[in-house]
Amino acid sequence: MPYRKGQHVEYRDRQDELQQGEIRQTESSGAQTRYAIQNDKTMREEKVNENQIEREL
Repeated sequence: MPYRKGQHVEYRDRQDELQQGEIRQTESSGAQTRYAIQNDKTMREEKVNENQIEREL
């Protein structure tokens, strides 16, 4: 499911822990879409793959 800029989502970070944040940017390259998500707690931007996103909030 493609997500859009501005959506709030729940995703798994590099430590496989659930996080929440807002999609700031999408980068599509072939079959894999990557997202820049600003974490709600840390306010840091993280790059995640589409398969790391669990659900829209």
